[in-house]
Amino acid sequence: MILGGGENQIPLIKRAKELGYYIVLCDFRDNVPGIKLSNIHYQVNTLNPEELTEVGKKENINGIATNSEPAFMSMAKAAEALGVNSMSLRDTELYKNKYLMREFCKQHGILYPAYQYCTELEEAVNFYRSLNKKCIIKPLDNSASRGVYSINNEEELMALFEESKACSSAANPAVLIEEYVTGTEFTIDGLMTPNGHKCLAISEKKHYAYNENVAYQLLFDNENENFDYMVLREVNDKLVNETKIPFGLTHAEYKFMDGKFYLIEIQARGGGNFIATDIVPFMSGIDSYTELLKWSVGDVISDCNIDYNNLSNHCSVLYFFDAPGEGGVVKEIKGLDFFETIKDKMMYELHFGVGDTIAPAKDDSKRIGWYILKTENRQELDELMNNIKNEFQIIY
Repeated sequence: MILGGGENQIPLIKRAKELGYYIVLCDFRDNVPGIKLSNIHYQVNTLNPEELTEVGKKENINGIATNSEPAFMSMAKAAEALGVNSMSLRDTELYKNKYLMREFCKQHGILYPAYQYCTELEEAVNFYRSLNKKCIIKPLDNSASRGVYSINNEEELMALFEESKACSSAANPAVLIEEYVTGTEFTIDGLMTPNGHKCLAISEKKHYAYNENVAYQLLFDNENENFDYMVLREVNDKLVNETKIPFGLTHAEYKFMDGKFYLIEIQARGGGNFIATDIVPFMSGIDSYTELLKWSVGDVISDCNIDYNNLSNHCSVLYFFDAPGEGGVVKEIKGLDFFETIKDKMMYELHFGVGDTIAPAKDDSKRIGWYILKTENRQELDELMNNIKNEFQIIY
C-alpha cells in the first residue's frame, strides 16, 4: 500500500511497479497521476490511520510505504495495527518533530544551533533578545521551506511569527526559533541498513541571493577539496545509528561553521526531485528506494555495504531554474532543443510554459522547474552546466 499518488510519489510507485508488487494506492483525490500506475485506488484520507487500516485489512497488504512527510504518522499507526514493517511511532515522531530532534542531538553530542520551542510570540521575542543575533524561524513539522524565515530584527519576527506557526501541521502548532548558522550548507541522503547507516550521496548547496532559505543548486560529488566529507559522513552515521531506527531512508541538512558540521535538520525519507530515485543510485550504486520497498514487505534486501574509501568519480547536479529579474509573462523559452542533444545525461521539468506568469521562488514549492545532470566526472559536469547556462533563456 502506497500513501499518496501526487507527482512527488510517482518515483516510489514506479519503483514498486518495476519490482512487480501489486499496488494499493490511497489518496483522497480522484485525479492524481499515481492512479494510472496503481492496481487499485482507494479515495481515503492518508492522514487518517483508521481509514488506512481498514483498507489494509480489506486488501490483505503485506507492506506500506510513502515519501510524503504529512502521512508519516498515519503510516506508522496503520502499520502497527496491520503488523507490517515500518518505523515506530516514537521513531517517526522523532524524525518529524524538529524540537524533539534538537533535544536528541543535545543528549547525544551532535552539534546544533541554539534554539527555543515557542507557541507564543512573546517566547520567541525573549529568545531573540537573549541571543541578540540573526535567527531563523520554522514550523515545528513542515517541509519544502514553507513558513521558514530569516529574522534580522524584532519587527520581522513580530510580522512573520504567526505566518510561520500557521504552517505547522501539528495538533498544537508551534515554531522553532534558532540561531542562524552561517556557512556552506550540505545535504546527505542515506540508508539505515542491518549493518548500520550508510551515507550514499552528499551535495553542496547554493541558495538564491534574494531568499537564502531556498536552494537553487545541489551539486553531488563524493569528494570536496574544501570540506572533509569523511568527517561529515561520520557525524551523520553517528546520529542516525543512535536513533536506532530499524531501517529506512534518511535526508539530512548540515551547515559548516567554525570548522565543524552542525545539524540543521533530518527526516526519515529520501530527497525529493528524483534525488532518492535517480541521483542516489548513480552516486552510490545502491538503490535505496528498492531496498526500502523490499524491506517494507519483508523481502530479502541487498547487503547495502558501501566503502567510503572506494567511491566513484561520478558527479551529479540538481539545478532549479529561476524567473529572471522580478518575473513576468513568458513570451519564449530558448534552449529546449539543446536539452534534447544531451538527454542521455539529463532529465528536466518546467512547471511553466509560454503565456504563463512566473516569479522568483518564495519557498521550495514555488520553484519554476529543474534539471538533473549525471556525469562520469566533475569536468564533464562543469562543461555541461556552462553550456546550459549559455543556451537556456526565458524571454518576457
